[in-house]
Amino acid sequence: MTAHTCPICTDQFETAGAARDHTWNAHSACHYCGEQLGDETDEQLYRHWLAAHPDDLSRVDYKRADAAVDSRTFSERFFEGGVGAAIGGMTRRQLLLAGGGATTIGLVAGATALSDNTNTEPEGGANAGGDAGTVATAPIPDSPSESRYATMGSADADITVTYFGSWKCPYCAQFSTEMLSQLVTDYVEPGTIALEFRNLAYIGGDPFLGPDAPAAGQAGLAVWNTKPASYWAFHEYVFRNQPPESDQWATAERLVEFAQAAGISETASIRTAIQENQYDETLRATDRAASDAGVDATPTLLIDGTTVNPLGNEERARQLIEDAAGSN
Repeated sequence: MTAHTCPICTDQFETAGAARDHTWNAHSACHYCGEQLGDETDEQLYRHWLAAHPDDLSRVDYKRADAAVDSRTFSERFFEGGVGAAIGGMTRRQLLLAGGGATTIGLVAGATALSDNTNTEPEGGANAGGDAGTVATAPIPDSPSESRYATMGSADADITVTYFGSWKCPYCAQFSTEMLSQLVTDYVEPGTIALEFRNLAYIGGDPFLGPDAPAAGQAGLAVWNTKPASYWAFHEYVFRNQPPESDQWATAERLVEFAQAAGISETASIRTAIQENQYDETLRATDRAASDAGVDATPTLLIDGTTVNPLGNEERARQLIEDAAGSN
């Protein structure tokens, strides 16, 4: 079977996310193993994932499950209190569904592996690395209102690179405060690329990285649409001061505070956008665009139809930009 096949009825799907959703919604089953859980609550599925498949979870599924099961991450609970603390909220039936006696061994190995790959804050913290002014002062198009999404660079740039990211993703904080400044210097300022930021607040229609994630997306779009000259300063400030991923920090109050700290004095439009969910369709359009492009994790760059995770693949990302620019 392929990764995009339902293990119950063998229907084929274009994406792993579509196969996952079908397997759960149609069969109340886990798409990793086909186990039919019987109870159609998402939290039970997520607990099953964390207990039975710690080594198999995609990064997206891990983040989705970890955020839903507890406000503190699974790895945090594990290292603070051991296996008992990590799975303390699980019922005996859920443990049996997860694999019985083998569960503890799997959880120990899985939590260790996940802690190595899904830290709630990148090494050095969200404030570390990068040129503090390069992103904040990046050029924007002469007519920013013509861009639906926050964009840096010239409208006449050779190509447009789309950066799919999440305000709550610690890996996006690492990218946005480190490598992004180099891309601005090397490609945006010379006019080689325009770069648009599309916030992945939803994946498959569900909030990505916590129920508060869409509020952060609302705030970002409100800044872009009302104070575009201040947008990239806001963008950089939030990522440099990003709270832990497990916290539900994206409230109207906190986001307004971030905007004020980034130099935006008039913040009523930001609060209103969050309270009235003004940019919901724009955020959901990004969810659909990400799915169409095969994007299911952040950060991801879409360069001339090809996706690449820039963390650990900087040379690959640069080569894709140069190849695309050279062909235009």
